[in-house]
Amino acid sequence: MERKSSFGNPKIMRLLILYIGVFAAIWACEEKVDPTVSDPTVGIFFLNKDSLDVVNFITDSLDEELGIYDSIIMTLGDSADLLVDSLITLTDSIANGGDLKEDSATVAENIVLLNLNLSVIEKEDSAVNVAYASWLSTASTINSGSVKVSSITNNKNGQRIAYEDSSTVWKLPLDMQADDVDLDIAIADSVYNLMIRYSRATAADEKNKVIISASDIEILGTDFNNPYLSCNGCEASQTTIYVEF
Repeated sequence: MERKSSFGNPKIMRLLILYIGVFAAIWACEEKVDPTVSDPTVGIFFLNKDSLDVVNFITDSLDEELGIYDSIIMTLGDSADLLVDSLITLTDSIANGGDLKEDSATVAENIVLLNLNLSVIEKEDSAVNVAYASWLSTASTINSGSVKVSSITNNKNGQRIAYEDSSTVWKLPLDMQADDVDLDIAIADSVYNLMIRYSRATAADEKNKVIISASDIEILGTDFNNPYLSCNGCEASQTTIYVEF
């Protein structure tokens, strides 16, 4: 009896081809690595120290001025209390037949004048308080690191990022084609240079996407004042550069 080969059966051949295609697709998915690359950044905190020094000088002066006003208001208040007590005493004496109307009128006039002076001083004190609160708010804003960066330019590859709004959180882009960046940071009418070196590492995540990370941030040079790092030898995502200008 002649045996027929299963490979001659069209149905079996179609199933075999289907299985091969499925396994090939699965194998390809497991082996394929998506070349997606992350763009690491490092945080930077800007403190406008020059402006803060000016603002602190103003707030200190206003605080002293408020202290003087408080002292004057207290003194005028005490004087007013004494005059009121005197007026009560004179009024009682007049009620008992004493001829002290002229003295009483003088005391009453003094009370009116004192209250007028007190009113003027309190208005001036209130105005200084408003100014003081405003300058304290300005100092708080500066201390928060809020600043408007116009642009950040990578001098090595020519890439420039422009910004529109102020912020307290800024991220410096790191060049994943190099181990350092030379950045020009434009703030108001000034441009500050900052050179950074770092280590790069490449790995694939659970979705087989290539992730390039940076660590060991090092400041090579800068026009900013008092630069320092929040963490030495850490990942860039866990590091903040603090600078003053």
